[in-house]
Formats: sequence, C-alpha cells, structure tokens
Amino acid sequence: MNKGLFILVIILLPAILFAQNKADTVPNHENRNGPELKKHDDLTGHAFVFMFNASAVFYTSTDPRINNFLNKYGYTAQQKIPVGLRIEMAGIPFGGKMIYSLNAGTIVSKQDISTADVLLGIYRRFFETKKLWILAGVALGEHFDRIVLTGNMPPSLDSLAKKYNTTLSLRRNGFITEPAIKIFWYPLISKKFQLGLYTGIYYDLDFNSRWRVGYDPHNDNSFKNLRRPTNVSTEEEFGWVFSSGISICF
Repeated sequence: MNKGLFILVIILLPAILFAQNKADTVPNHENRNGPELKKHDDLTGHAFVFMFNASAVFYTSTDPRINNFLNKYGYTAQQKIPVGLRIEMAGIPFGGKMIYSLNAGTIVSKQDISTADVLLGIYRRFFETKKLWILAGVALGEHFDRIVLTGNMPPSLDSLAKKYNTTLSLRRNGFITEPAIKIFWYPLISKKFQLGLYTGIYYDLDFNSRWRVGYDPHNDNSFKNLRRPTNVSTEEEFGWVFSSGISICF
C-alpha cells in the first residue's frame, strides 16, 4: 500500500465508524402517553439545518522548492505564514450529530502563486451544549496552484514562450486530505437561526503533482498543456492550519 493510500485509510477510519444518529430526544418516562421532549429548544431539533461559515485561515506549511524557483527568477515567494480566506456551506440532516460540508478557499497574502482548495467534509459533533459545539472529522478534495511567468524564467521555458509567442504559466494540482477539530460558540440563538464564532485546527496533507507548463490559448483559463519538462521541482506540503471566523445556522 502506498503512503498516500495508507494515510487516507487511517484518516477516514473514524469517519467510517461514525454513524448518523437520529435526532436527540428525551422520552417522558413519567407519562408514557405524553410527547417526547427535545433535548434543546434550538435549531438542532429541525429536520434540516443549513450552516454558512466564513473564516480567515493561517497555514504553516510551504513548498521550499517552488519558493527557491520564485526567488531565483524575481517573483514573490510564499510568505512564512500564508493567510487565506475560506467559505464553507454545510448541512445537518435529521437533527443528528453528523455534519456534511463543502468548502472552498484561497490564499490572499502576497505571493505570485494563485491557489485554490475545494473539499468535501464529514464531521461529527462529539460534544455539545446549547451554545457550544465541538466537531471532529475529515475533508477530502483537490488543491490547485498556478504561476504566470510574466518575468524571468529558465532558458528552456523562455524558448517555449518565444516559440509560441505567448505568456506561459505553470500549473499543478493534487489530492488533499484535512483531518480537523472545530469549535463553535453561538451566543445568539433563536428558533430560526444561530449566530456565533468558530475556530478550527486542521492538519493538511497536500499531495502535489508535478508542475506542468502551458498557456491559455483564448485567455479564458482553458489551459493548454505543452507536455514539456519544466525542470521545476515540487514537494508535498504537510502542516498545521488554523482558522477563525463567523458561523450562522438557519
């Protein structure tokens, strides 16, 4: 079993073992004919709860090889602590403990690499009070990087730019896994919505592909891969990620 598959199995194991629970209810044993009582008088008793989260994200891992390339040819390398923005949409079906999410993010701190992450996540609330939730789970998705070569470049790439008379770019993508713990605090709660803050602690495992060189023939982001060696090294990026932002449920 290769390293990536082994890590994936280990990370997914807790999520596989989690089972979707039905809505938490407390039966009225003293009156068997009476109705069941909801555990909390908030949104968790609804058939479906929608979540929207927005956060600032702080990364601790970078690719030193591509940073060396960027510095050598006069581009802006990654910051020591890259800062990003992340938007997440999630759902809680059947008033249960499982939360299913889709999130997208990008790095906004100054650098000459355009990045994007798109992930699907599954989490479980393993601790909750009326105002505090603690979740654990994993997200899986894809990571994208792009560098537009508008300045200096190696001779092999410079000759390609002259041959095709166009601006070249380097691109790579890769599989990403992200086990995480998230803490939500909702000081403002009503029967129709909840508004609060959250923070997340993640461990990103980015399995980057090799860099590909090409260009956009119609300036519409339709990348044409020239299938030529770039001689630009790549490296897998593993490291801690921290986020903090706002959350609304309705």
